[in-house]
This record gives sequence, structure tokens and C-alpha cells, in this order.
Amino acid sequence: MASTTCALLLLGVAPPASSVPSGEGPVAMPVRSGTFGYRANARGDSRVVGATAKPPFKKLWQRDLGSVVSAPVAVGGQVFAVVNADQGDEGGPRMELVGLDAATGRSLWPQRFLTSRPNATVTYGGGLLYTQTMDGQVRAWDPATGTVKWTVELGNGFCQYPPTWYADVVYAQNGRGTAFALRADTGARLWEAPLVENGFAPVLVDEEGVWIGFDNLAYQRLDRATGKELRRYDRPDMSGGGGNPTASGDGALWLRNSFADDSNVVAYDRRTGAVVRKLPADATPAFGTGRVYVANRGVVKALDTTAGYATRWTYTSPRQAATVRLVAGGHVYVADGSGELVVLEEQTGKRVWSYRLSAEPHPMENVVAESDWRGWTVPGLGTAQGRVFAPAQDGFLIAFGDA
Repeated sequence: MASTTCALLLLGVAPPASSVPSGEGPVAMPVRSGTFGYRANARGDSRVVGATAKPPFKKLWQRDLGSVVSAPVAVGGQVFAVVNADQGDEGGPRMELVGLDAATGRSLWPQRFLTSRPNATVTYGGGLLYTQTMDGQVRAWDPATGTVKWTVELGNGFCQYPPTWYADVVYAQNGRGTAFALRADTGARLWEAPLVENGFAPVLVDEEGVWIGFDNLAYQRLDRATGKELRRYDRPDMSGGGGNPTASGDGALWLRNSFADDSNVVAYDRRTGAVVRKLPADATPAFGTGRVYVANRGVVKALDTTAGYATRWTYTSPRQAATVRLVAGGHVYVADGSGELVVLEEQTGKRVWSYRLSAEPHPMENVVAESDWRGWTVPGLGTAQGRVFAPAQDGFLIAFGDA
């Protein structure tokens, strides 16, 4: 289908000859750059290839969408998010899917109700949006009209992260020990596979398979076509609910844990499974060309992966908490625990722009690096077509563009 070709191009993967449409009508132009889900893409590396946004920025618009806004999905001239539309007077979350015109912030269609439980999420692939709720309901949506294309129930689970689209298949896990592959166009189940752990865990997908990791306790690599287990790592006599996001970058799978004071990230070679690196970290790394960005206790280090992980520059948060949200267009976007969005030059670490997204925390408040304000949905930033989209305090979504 045309959607396969487009999405493989945006992921930097050449489509097989059999996937190129013939005699099927007009072919959609590929989306070459954007933020397609939590941590930007199917690899979870926070890197946006081909991004064109260049600071300094000016505010283009802002929308009050409720009490919290998810990591935005930015595709072409549109931006999408899951929001908690409850302003605090309904006794619980009211999670809704929102579609906006990226240039003006105007609604594309009325907000669509998802669930009255927290942790609903959204991602994009092949021309459709995909949402997943905490209780395991996955839906496909037409981004132009906000209409539902299909719905699949994965069973009552414990889901925090969105599904992942790759090459016309949607991959998900239900938090109860089962992974799933669904046809992206119909939702038909292609396979399901048992997992070594239960609980929160994102699903990463690349040409080598489906990767699911539970902190630094366990991970599995599954065959994309069949769900067959290709590799397993499982720490004996230890179990946990996971929850920390994983990432694939620099030829490794990166698993982060936060056991007591032992906060670190461990890199496992994707080919052999061997441990290749262990670094102190209280946030999941992000990746650029020849770089990995690691944050611990508010110090972000730019490590050169071509020179033995030498430190090229550092950024230090005044609140000892920071997370790298995006690496895009030659810049590194840091969510500082002080409440500021800070943009740094990727090569030098020079601070080139900042904006306060939330109030300065109380001096006695315990600020956690990788978290959101209310725990209702995954946080993050989005960028497409020269714009940056940032969730802000009290449920605002703000768009920035050329100053």
C-alpha cells in the first residue's frame, strides 16, 4: 500500500519492491519529518531526522485543552495529542483525543472521548492515528475527520505507553504479560506472544525485531512477522512492574532502572545481547548523529559515541532534574526541572533559547526528572514543518515558530 512506502521512507528504510503500489490510484507524498509518537519514533530515540525548526522562537498560539497534555504527534500541518479534559471538577480524568491545525491551533474536529481512566496515549503511522487506553483498548482514527476506523480490545491491562506503528503493523502490549501485532488497516490480530514480565513497558520496533524491556530486569526481542522469541534477558529471582521508557540507539537497547539510589541506564548490544555500557542516569537517553545525551541529577552530558563516549559538553539544571525530550534540527531540547524548556546547540551545548512552561517548583518540592505533572499520560515535545509544540502547565499546548 502507499502508506507502507511513505512510512518506510520517513523511518529511513527503503521499501521492498513488492510494497510499491501499482495501478492503485494516486500515491500520497511521503511524510519526511515529524514527531510520530512518544519519544519521536518507533525506536524511542527522541531523534527527529529532517527537522527544520530553528530557534530563537516566538509563540504562534496556545490552547487550553484541560489539565494535562500528552507528548504531541506532529505530522505535516497537523498536531494531535491526548488530553485530560477534566479541569479538576469532575472527580477523575476525562481522556480525549485532540486534533489541531498546526499553523493556527484551531480544532480539526470535536474532541473524541477515549476513557475515564488515566494513561491514554496516541501515535501515528501510515496515514492513521492509533490510541491505546490503560484498559487495553486500541483504536485507529482518521486524522482528517476524527472518525474511528477500527477498535480492538487487548483485555483489561495496565498500559501506559502508546502502540507502535511499523511497516503497516501496529505493535502493542497489554501490561498483563502479552504482546500483540495488529494489521494497521483493519486491526486484525496477526499474532500474540507471552512476555517475561507484566507492567508498564513501551514497544520498540526496528528492522531487527520487536523489543520490549522492563527496566533493567528483563527484555525480549520478538520476530516482527511471527512474534517468536528471538532473545531473552531475565534477571533471576527479580520482578517488577517496569515503567521506565527504553530506547534503541548506537547499536544497543538501553534499559533504565531506578532501584533505591541505584539510578542507571544499561546498554545491551542488539546483535549479541552483551552489556556494552552502564552509565548513571535518572532519565532515558536521547540520540543524535554520533552522540548520546545522558542526564543524571540535572546534569546533561553530550557523549561522543565515535570517541569512546568522551564528554563534549554538559548542561546543568538549577533544580538537579532534567530530561532530553528531542534532538532535532541541530538542537537538543531539554525539559528542565525548573519548569523551563531549554534549547541547546547540538555541537557546542550553547544555550540558544528558553521558555518557561510551568511555574518554578517550591524549594522543598521533590522534582523528578522524567515525569509529568499528573501522571495521566506520557510527556514530551513535538516538531514538524518548522514548528515546535510543547505541553505546558495546566493543560496548555503551545506552538512556537520562527521569531
